[in-house]
Amino acid sequence: MSRLSIRWRPGGLARSGLVLLGWMLLRAAMQAATVVWLARQLGAQPYGQFVAVVAASSFFTPFVGLGLSHILLRNAARDPAHAGNYLARALRWWLRTLLPCVAASVVVALWLLPERIALLALLVVAAAELSATSLTELCARHVQAQQRTHAFGAVNAGLPGARLVALGLLWSGTRDAGVTAVLWTYAASGLIYAALLWLPLRAAAKAPDAVLPEPMTARSGLPFSLAVFATKLQGEFNKPMLAQAGYGLAGTYNVAQRVVDMASLPVLALQEALWPRLYAQANPARQLRRTGAALLVLALALGVALWLVAPLLPVVFGADFMDAVAVLRLLAWLPMLQVLRGLLNFHAIHHGRMQKIAWAYAIGGMVSVVSVAVLAPTYGLMGAVWAGYAAEAVMIVFLLQGALRIRR
Repeated sequence: MSRLSIRWRPGGLARSGLVLLGWMLLRAAMQAATVVWLARQLGAQPYGQFVAVVAASSFFTPFVGLGLSHILLRNAARDPAHAGNYLARALRWWLRTLLPCVAASVVVALWLLPERIALLALLVVAAAELSATSLTELCARHVQAQQRTHAFGAVNAGLPGARLVALGLLWSGTRDAGVTAVLWTYAASGLIYAALLWLPLRAAAKAPDAVLPEPMTARSGLPFSLAVFATKLQGEFNKPMLAQAGYGLAGTYNVAQRVVDMASLPVLALQEALWPRLYAQANPARQLRRTGAALLVLALALGVALWLVAPLLPVVFGADFMDAVAVLRLLAWLPMLQVLRGLLNFHAIHHGRMQKIAWAYAIGGMVSVVSVAVLAPTYGLMGAVWAGYAAEAVMIVFLLQGALRIRR
């Protein structure tokens, strides 16, 4: 047995997953430090105001670039010789859609937030959140298509790192910084990071109008935009809705949700390492089933661990967040549904059922908005949790129905 274990070497997927997991753990550590720092320094009410403003300002992030980062990943992985051309097309639509999405985000934030926030502050926060997040996604998919795992991890870790450094500098100079100063600092760090990403991306881009082997139109990425938008609604629409009843509720829910997100990183690392390998295969069904089953078991183990550690939240984040314990225990099983949805997504993409994905996520987004709007005002934190499960269940049922029809 010992000789077999000595001879064992991890496969390509495992190695890439481990490398990516390392970067994701670094990113998680920086995100965790930021969340803990802000929660403890600000308290539940101001922290809730911060997360509600950021959430309400970022809903239209998936439409910056029209979801072409996902098409860039697929096309550049299949046709690496024209990666620069695909990147140029994605960048062109990123520029064309940024300002309209920023304007729409400001309008939505003014409508949803219970208290008036300075228009200039909202404009800067929305511009920073949309540009930094979407350009990070675009740059990360560009290097992921080349299977540059270290670069992919570094790009994704850079944004939370820049934000953590900026907030650290703020607190080193002003010990009693309020939520307005935190928002300005958070926005400034995002804009600086977006500018740093833009320079190498622009240099790598080639002629966008060249005739390319793989299709890449402005509309081809919209199903992905709708998918991410629905997921964002599911994860973030509850913040401004909970804020209507009190910013403290939004802060409490966000703490539990961020713990789930950070704990899910091992599963996410394996998924992100898996996708380009599956895209490169003519018949990936066998590996999809085998690896998918392992991912579901890992997500189940993650849920058990989250349920057990939930009582530690008030110790880490402060006594203001006692209610987050019950929220975390309910959210602990959500990663299992998210993994299943991701596997069904790939199945639909592989069979060219892009419209199926668009419809699934459009329906899921509507269910999320309606259920949050109905349940959160009445049942508070528990209503927001059950709204998240309802949206996931609806999307999975819809995608599963399409997968079963393909098999027939």
